Amino acid sequence: MQSVIYAINLDDVSDPQLMSDYFFARVYGSSCFARNLQLLRRSFQDVSVSIIGKERFGSETNEKLWLLAKRLNFSYSPKLFDEPPQRNKGPAVVIYQSGLALLTKITALDSTDMEAVSNKGEGSHEGSVLQSIKAACKQHGAEILLCHVFPSHDQNVAPFILYGRQEAVNVTSMAPDLVAGVKRHLEVRASQRSMDGPVSRLIVRHLCHLASKPLAAAGIHPNYVTLTGALFALFAVLLFLDGRALPLAAGGVCWLIGGILDEADGEVARLQGKESTFGSWLDLTLDRVLDAAMLLALAWPLMSSEPNGEEYLIATLCALVAVSASSYTGLLYDSWMRSKDRHAYFRLGRDVRILIITLCALFGFRMLPIALCGVFAATEIGRRFWICWRVERSARVVYD
Repeated sequence: MQSVIYAINLDDVSDPQLMSDYFFARVYGSSCFARNLQLLRRSFQDVSVSIIGKERFGSETNEKLWLLAKRLNFSYSPKLFDEPPQRNKGPAVVIYQSGLALLTKITALDSTDMEAVSNKGEGSHEGSVLQSIKAACKQHGAEILLCHVFPSHDQNVAPFILYGRQEAVNVTSMAPDLVAGVKRHLEVRASQRSMDGPVSRLIVRHLCHLASKPLAAAGIHPNYVTLTGALFALFAVLLFLDGRALPLAAGGVCWLIGGILDEADGEVARLQGKESTFGSWLDLTLDRVLDAAMLLALAWPLMSSEPNGEEYLIATLCALVAVSASSYTGLLYDSWMRSKDRHAYFRLGRDVRILIITLCALFGFRMLPIALCGVFAATEIGRRFWICWRVERSARVVYD
């Protein structure tokens, strides 16, 4: 992993309170600057920070910045380069930020999409690099530029590769109350998921809001929310093993609570800026294991007490295969939709199974939810295949 210089240009920011809130005010556990730093550290090995125009800060703010650098463990410099980069040091990666922004993603485009930019500057090497980056930023209407800055023989020329416009939110316009503005933005972003099914959008997601906001504000790690939801689901599985109606109904309620927390963990992660690959893997793995255990637990009292228990077992295994295949193809379907730049689409997934299991358990049914889950899963697999085939066929016709 490479090192990066995170350059924040404050020349166009005039409100000192806004700048102070950007660096120090905590929203759901972290300041805007700390969130950006956390995002950069996922992609880069070492991050150094350069704040351009910090001389307008008061002595107290400067002291707080040095203390913040020590607490968050980053090197801090008032200049873009402490010394001009030499040829033998290779390229320097620079994240240039114009004004105050909240980063949401840092991804370099493919080499075929890269654009070489070269602008002449005046004065020192640092000046020419900074002027080139500013010019590219203005040219592309971007607040965030990911640049690969190369040393040059001619100090008046600073060629660099522009990796593309990055996803960022300008928080300067949120004055005078930056904290409230960022909080609203994070809440909206946390609740928007293109892969939500109809039950999530109409019911579960609204219940998640009631849990995710206080959990995120209390600083509860999203992985703990995931594990708590898994414990409720596991308790529901144990209740389903009991053959009586009351434990079955109680298990349905626990399964619903586990499903709500399963949705809320993602919202908590987005509110706190703690999305991680491990958290996503943990969530998906527990969902698959608990779904299988739930189907088997529902059928177990029937398989052990009814004379035609083998038929119940075969039906349950068929439903289990369909549900597992639906979960697997759902991940591929989401990836395929993102590759087609589709951000809103219809999808039937685990949210539908949560509603089916809860309602059927409350009314005392055991084989009905197993059959419905299997039928819905198989139908959804066929629907996804048809959509993918139709879109790809249309693309081939247009190409031909």
